[in-house]
Amino acid sequence: MTTEACLQHWRGHHSAIGARLPKVRAYVQNHGILAGGRFLLPYPGFDIVPELDWDDLAAMDAAIDSPVHEQDSVDDEANFIDTSRTGYAVTTRRVLVDAQPGAGAVKLITLLRRAPNAPQAALQEALAGPYAAAVKGSGPLRHEALITLADRAGRPRFSVQAVDMLWFARPEDALAWTASEAAYLAAWQLAGVAFGTERLIARPEKVV
Repeated sequence: MTTEACLQHWRGHHSAIGARLPKVRAYVQNHGILAGGRFLLPYPGFDIVPELDWDDLAAMDAAIDSPVHEQDSVDDEANFIDTSRTGYAVTTRRVLVDAQPGAGAVKLITLLRRAPNAPQAALQEALAGPYAAAVKGSGPLRHEALITLADRAGRPRFSVQAVDMLWFARPEDALAWTASEAAYLAAWQLAGVAFGTERLIARPEKVV
């Protein structure tokens, strides 16, 4: 299946299933922007990035255990993704630059892993502190950091420990930022704290 076909199925049939998950407060599909069938940045190892919000962990667990997910969603996933090579994270959202990006804005999504020798709280503190300050000076339309909660027994391990989301007016602006002085200075703040990153420039599509 091509990336275009995968995104089309996700946008169409599968989005209606996600919208029926019990008590889901928000459901956003982040569609990677393509040029010539490829993402604007090097392939990050995945094609889709969904965001689903619930009021609390109990509501999330109930939705994941519901027939809408366990039957309808899981059955349809076999039509467009390889579930043996997926990952997830349960996070809380911190808004670091609180503004409304406007219609047509895009996200630069960066997946971050905590460096093995860094203290547990180091990545969160760096993202919300010196990294956020360095990013703010470059004038993103909006800045959010999704920080993972503690892993729970019996669940698969999280793929990442944080997700950084910077909003820009156009895909070209997001792409230019990745090679900017601001991006270099911001990344320096994560040295020794984050280890390995993947990035995607995506257009968010709100389902719920």
